[in-house]
Amino acid sequence: MFTVVSSPSNQQINDNISVTVEQERYLTLKTHRMTSQVEQHIQHAVESILDKNSRQSLVPTLYTILKELVINGCKANQKRIFFDELGLDISNPEDYAKGNAEYKKIFSEKMALEYGMKAKNQGYFVMIDFSFDTTGGTLEVTNNTSIAREEEAILREKLKKAMGYEDIAEFYMDQAMSGDSEGAGLGIALIIILLKGEGIDPNLFRIIIEEDRTLARLEIPFTDDFKSKRSSAQEG
Repeated sequence: MFTVVSSPSNQQINDNISVTVEQERYLTLKTHRMTSQVEQHIQHAVESILDKNSRQSLVPTLYTILKELVINGCKANQKRIFFDELGLDISNPEDYAKGNAEYKKIFSEKMALEYGMKAKNQGYFVMIDFSFDTTGGTLEVTNNTSIAREEEAILREKLKKAMGYEDIAEFYMDQAMSGDSEGAGLGIALIIILLKGEGIDPNLFRIIIEEDRTLARLEIPFTDDFKSKRSSAQEG
């Protein structure tokens, strides 16, 4: 496992990623915030795995999806810290409404970097797990906090709505016309549309919300022999 942080040895980390992908069928990256270095490592991991399996055409889509999921995980952890500092209970609807309004009003990119370090110091993280063989791969992004019920409801609704679209522009146009062009969950809905554009069954994407973590899992078939690992019993 490689912990991905700002470091003078970024090239060495990428070299280690390449060696791990070549020799193993499993790779784990861990981070606490999104930086340009983290983006580079994620892209290199995706490129290495897809190059190894002759699926280079999927690099832009999978990189975009993975980046979106990691950003979401980092934001969720940072929002939890933000609420704690305000003395608000993120699971309480009234506290959530108050804290979320304040978060949207003042949170910035600079604060995201600051809260990324706070996340590290307080034990919050985002884990990126890659498992793969010649038939396909599984990407899992896990952050060790759960999301608020209000956000889960919005997320589920966006996922459901995105299933009815084939075109990204059409989806965003409809969202803009409805006055919901910047709402929570739009990035997740975009993932569904990107998968459909690649001919990948969007049902191979799952979000699993538990008491102490949120896990996003995406399975990518490389051949018709790929067998999904998902277990529907605990997934929503």
